[in-house]
Amino acid sequence: MSTTLATASASCRLSNEPGRALLTVRGQHVVTDSPPTLGGPNEAPNPVEMLLCALAGCAAFVCECAARELDIALTSVSVTAAGDFDPRGVCGEAVDPRFQSFKLRLALEGPDAAQRELLLQAFKTRCPVYTTLSRAAPVEIVLA
Repeated sequence: MSTTLATASASCRLSNEPGRALLTVRGQHVVTDSPPTLGGPNEAPNPVEMLLCALAGCAAFVCECAARELDIALTSVSVTAAGDFDPRGVCGEAVDPRFQSFKLRLALEGPDAAQRELLLQAFKTRCPVYTTLSRAAPVEIVLA
């Protein structure tokens, strides 16, 4: 029996303002800006920040879902994601622009230490953003 894969998609089009674009996902729109080094207004999140938002958001939702499934009292989830990359590559210099590492701070309030570890394992095995990014660069996770 074959598994049907889910497909996620998004589109992007440049706006009439240099360095600004409109992202569209399922009929919802989000503005994204390029940073000043690329001529953008830097008023809205840039694509690098959106990637980090995807990691943080996926972590929060996977932990929330796993806590519900495991009957763990989870009163609060707070996630901070950061990534290190060389911005010179984005600006056209001959350096690798990819993320070299990621850092994730996952604060889970309510569960005891053993339950926090269960939620961390659920995140590490179930989050499609994390499992993809962790194959590209090291991810340091701090469980708070």
